[in-house]
Amino acid sequence: MKFGLLIYWDKVRNIGEYIQSLASLPFLPQVDQFLNKETLSSFNGEEHKLVLNGWFMHYPQNWPPSNNINSLIVSFHISPKTKDLLLSNKAIEYYKLHEPVGCRDHDTLELLKAKGVNAYFSGCMTLTLDKNLYTDENYQNEIIFSDVLYSMARYNPNITVKTLVRSILRTPKVIYQAWSKKQLINKLFPEDVRKKAKYIIQERSLKKFTHDERFDIATDFLKQLANAKLVVTSRLHTALPCLAFGTPVIFIDGKLSRKFDSSRLSSYTETMLNTISINEIQQKSTEELHKMVKEYAQGNPEKHLKYRKDLIERVNEFIGGDS
Repeated sequence: MKFGLLIYWDKVRNIGEYIQSLASLPFLPQVDQFLNKETLSSFNGEEHKLVLNGWFMHYPQNWPPSNNINSLIVSFHISPKTKDLLLSNKAIEYYKLHEPVGCRDHDTLELLKAKGVNAYFSGCMTLTLDKNLYTDENYQNEIIFSDVLYSMARYNPNITVKTLVRSILRTPKVIYQAWSKKQLINKLFPEDVRKKAKYIIQERSLKKFTHDERFDIATDFLKQLANAKLVVTSRLHTALPCLAFGTPVIFIDGKLSRKFDSSRLSSYTETMLNTISINEIQQKSTEELHKMVKEYAQGNPEKHLKYRKDLIERVNEFIGGDS
């Protein structure tokens, strides 16, 4: 049997996509071919087993995958923007052929169940990541801020006066958002934490890199998370690998206005992650918030462990099975 590994379209900016594939990679005896998520319907080679997980998709007209792809559909998310095509009659037939379907969020679960598909909440494949594969002495005990409240402003909250002036000249809205973001973060975290923190980003242009180089970038990103003392983020695919690694992580819920973001996140922020909302930051005192941060920095909830165990068993059974 041959095995495939998902890769992504050329315009991909979020290394969270490649983190999804890195989560599947250790289960495979070998990778015989990269399979592009956006063109699975046109694959006509020899049959390949594929762990089909992640966010679907930019080109829903290319769905469902070819019959030459033997899929385990798990940690599957249907974007509300593309749900009509991903819930077509042909797509439903495909899901039923590969039942039960593991869903990454409860909205996807309800969409499939409403169509008569045998589906269940599986959690995300990144919950299966193995810290031993990412231990690196070059990254030890750092406090990492990764895209904290990125929807408000996408740059470092320790913004310089020069950058502030440039932003004002370009767009008043951006600078107001950046100022608001900085005020929230300054209230939530003591100054010594903010000054010690290393600021990294999950979203960047990857167009100029090969797929192998993109995997290297994602691997380096995961190494930083695996060896950190504490991670603070508003990115799901920064937070969930931290759960897998046992790295204390605080998720700052920015209450994004786009519905598909809130529905995608709530399956984790309400139960699995130590989460602080903007409302809490605004309403609680500085002393209360600092106490909350100190408590959350001690460790993560353990509800994800059940899903991690079930995912590992399910994927191993699929990879090792005859069909």
